[in-house]
Amino acid sequence: MKRLEHYDTYEIPVEEIFYDENFNCRGAFTPQSVMELADSIQEIGLQFPVIVQPWESKYRLIAGHRRFKACTIFLKWDKIPAVIRTDLDDEHKSQVLNLVENLERKDLNMLEEALAIRAIYPEGVSLRKASAELKRPTRWVHIRQRLLLMPEEIQQYAAAGRLSAVDLEALWLLPDDERLDGAKKLVSTAPGKKKKKGAPRRRFRYRKTKAQLGKMISVMINAGIDGLPTRVLSWAAGYVSDKDIKEEIKRYNPEFDFESCVELPFDADDS
Repeated sequence: MKRLEHYDTYEIPVEEIFYDENFNCRGAFTPQSVMELADSIQEIGLQFPVIVQPWESKYRLIAGHRRFKACTIFLKWDKIPAVIRTDLDDEHKSQVLNLVENLERKDLNMLEEALAIRAIYPEGVSLRKASAELKRPTRWVHIRQRLLLMPEEIQQYAAAGRLSAVDLEALWLLPDDERLDGAKKLVSTAPGKKKKKGAPRRRFRYRKTKAQLGKMISVMINAGIDGLPTRVLSWAAGYVSDKDIKEEIKRYNPEFDFESCVELPFDADDS
């Protein structure tokens, strides 16, 4: 077997690793999301080492910022497994690796992806180049670039999973002054079964409308709560499919067995 020098893994003292919050494409994390990850690491261990590069006699954290926080703040580790990358000879390569690693782990929502692309290419970039470097289709890149040109409220809808890529493409075709109204119509229109004529109306004291659930999603995002809780609320409102939320739960707990549940809260045809 050939030894790959660029991918050596070592147990590095955390005090020797420089954590640059501004470098990470995700920005700051909520304590809640880090605590959930710490609980998972405590139970099943760290599944992937963080990635660092030599930096001013120490190391700079390139990928795995949330893992680093979970292990150091909540689990109180004084050392952490890390891959030392010596082939990142410029800042741009480091930023691209940081974003691609987050994309592959599905840790970002659509708005975070769009903001990360803008941070990596502050002077602009061709779709072909961005697509090649990020290993994503040009359409994927283009949709996220356009998202940042839309009203902030639309951006928040996309971040919460209430607007899909297809929705954003449709909104882009509208005149600028009609996009927000168009987005509100999309998020307020929920597919549902028609109630049979004459069927009794069931009343639930605490049942919320889709509009109320949508507002709560916005409240949670503004309060700094993201990750699985927001996605579950989006699922409850009908903005996220059963398949998507199952994948999200599986990401938080890779060992979880859905088949072990006596009853699953999913439709049989969307699992």
